[in-house]
Amino acid sequence: MFDIIVVFESFVEILKVVPKTLLLALIILVLSFTLGATITYIQSLNIPVVRQVIGVLQSFLRGTPNVVLLYLVYYSLPLVLAWFLGLFNVTFDPTSLNSTAIVIVTFSICYSVFQSEIIRGALHSLDKDQIEAAQSLGYSTTQVLRKVIIPQVMMEALPDTMNAFLIIIKALSLAFLVTVVDIFAQARLVGAQSFSYLEAFVAAALVYWGICVLLTYVIDKLENRMRRGYA
Repeated sequence: MFDIIVVFESFVEILKVVPKTLLLALIILVLSFTLGATITYIQSLNIPVVRQVIGVLQSFLRGTPNVVLLYLVYYSLPLVLAWFLGLFNVTFDPTSLNSTAIVIVTFSICYSVFQSEIIRGALHSLDKDQIEAAQSLGYSTTQVLRKVIIPQVMMEALPDTMNAFLIIIKALSLAFLVTVVDIFAQARLVGAQSFSYLEAFVAAALVYWGICVLLTYVIDKLENRMRRGYA
């Protein structure tokens, strides 16, 4: 029998891991954005072999499910770190690597591909006339970057970047497979303790939905403010 009281109790328990989930997603977003910007910059250099290698890596990351990549990193990263540190005579126990670090590395790499596409699209939307106008007014390269390029790129990239943030939050439900507790994992644990899985997952869905609504509202407000300020 469905019990609304259990839904409320599960909701309260799940809320306890929301800050941790959001922090984890934010770290992944920042790292993936940084990696994506680096990829975009390297691609813009048009170095033949490097460009092809990055293209193959992007194709591999796009075509491989996140859960497979998570397990690949989970089993390979500790061994790679042990081998690498061994070159410098540093002893490292592969079993001591924190699962949270593995989740951060995996998803940062996965989503860097999509972030690079977002950044490239934002750069292509730049109004070249405004850059030329700023240069004709005597703006230095730094001033053009700070007052013309970065505001436009941020304004164009913000909606897609924040959508990526929501996608990362939902994708973190896979982190439970390597013992990292997020919203979904907490729902499973709460459901197992009370034998009320339906109520626990209803509560988890409400939490995910609430986060999505709240972030969408904040993003819309921020985007509108940026567009008004730049208009």
